Amino acid sequence: MVRWFGLIMLVLATALFAETQEEAYYRAMKAEEAGDIPAALKAFEEAVALPGEYTEEIQGIIRDYKSAMGVEDDDASSLDNASNPWEFHIAGELGLYGMHYKETGLEDAEKGGDLFLNVNPYFDYTTATWSHTFAASVQGDYFLNNDEMSLLDTNDWNLVLGLEYTLMGRGMLLDAGYDFNIEGKELSSDFYVWFEKDLYRFEKQRIGAVAWAYYQTSGPMSFAAYASWHRTAPEGLNGTVYVGAKFEADSAFDYKTFMQSYATYKQAVSTYNEYWQYLNDSIAYMADDEYEAYVANPPAEPSVESIVYRQTMGKWFGPVFRSRISYKFKNRITVEAKMNLFYGFAVGGPDSDYEKIKKFNGTWGASISWKYWKMVYYLGLERNYKHMDLPNFYKGLYRESTVLTQLKLGVKWDI
Repeated sequence: MVRWFGLIMLVLATALFAETQEEAYYRAMKAEEAGDIPAALKAFEEAVALPGEYTEEIQGIIRDYKSAMGVEDDDASSLDNASNPWEFHIAGELGLYGMHYKETGLEDAEKGGDLFLNVNPYFDYTTATWSHTFAASVQGDYFLNNDEMSLLDTNDWNLVLGLEYTLMGRGMLLDAGYDFNIEGKELSSDFYVWFEKDLYRFEKQRIGAVAWAYYQTSGPMSFAAYASWHRTAPEGLNGTVYVGAKFEADSAFDYKTFMQSYATYKQAVSTYNEYWQYLNDSIAYMADDEYEAYVANPPAEPSVESIVYRQTMGKWFGPVFRSRISYKFKNRITVEAKMNLFYGFAVGGPDSDYEKIKKFNGTWGASISWKYWKMVYYLGLERNYKHMDLPNFYKGLYRESTVLTQLKLGVKWDI
């Protein structure tokens, strides 16, 4: 398996020596610094035609140039994309994650791994002002040492099939997608929408607003609104920060109704058994009329169907903070730190005790990556921490704290 992993990375590392968007962007900025405006504009137009993370920013730079020069955005001579707007690419990722899981009350941590491969073919359709992306994806996960990870409750393998559409331009981004998940014998679907609009732009920075929604047919759904800040540059400091509020809902088991119905059932069983035991013990001493009077109104026979198993919705609302800060060096090495925090207050649930629960979800980590042509090799460490502040009734029913630590190693590509 190690040889196979290394062979794939080597083959991908030697593929394609064409210029990347980042390199064309850097070349354009150098021409701009030198005062060669025609060369800078040409380089920016070449950069925007390439796939990459700076497409929207470059489109804005080109519009600013054309506005200053009195050229219309739709001028067919401005971009080669006018004659060939379609481009096909294949992106993907091959990764190996080491996993270490610990929860409250667990003496020994669970250890395992996740070997996964994602292949993401997509079409770009680009005009002077808009960029459309139509993508599909296939991801397969194989979990190592899965028999020893019972609490994580993973299958030996998972498969995800996805479709996605992205629209960028005029200071906005719309991303919508659908995933079909196959986890052993369990099937589910995910739907998601992300909309972001720039409100202010200055130098290499953007400030905007975001609306996001997510729904999974097997349970959870989320809605969030953020204020956003971005700093994008081919070298040096880059950053993204989202601050806002999130509402989420997930299925919750109605423990109180279950326990109350179970206690009623147990009491009914006891009463029923005592009745027939008394009759069996006393029948030899009863007169006929006494016996007939006693058996005239026997207790109802208990039924296990009277025990209530009910799923309801638990609802949460609270502040959310997301950030990703990186520094890109000239030698193509990037160091990055990220954080995602949510503190939720229960605003609805199966009972009043449930509504006293507060929960905190936090993910943070750091990574280092190196870009070689179309390939990005990375190594990172990430930790996911969950804590629930539980009232007495729910202690022992829910886990108070869980920690999942992952060591990540892999390669990404965009061909």
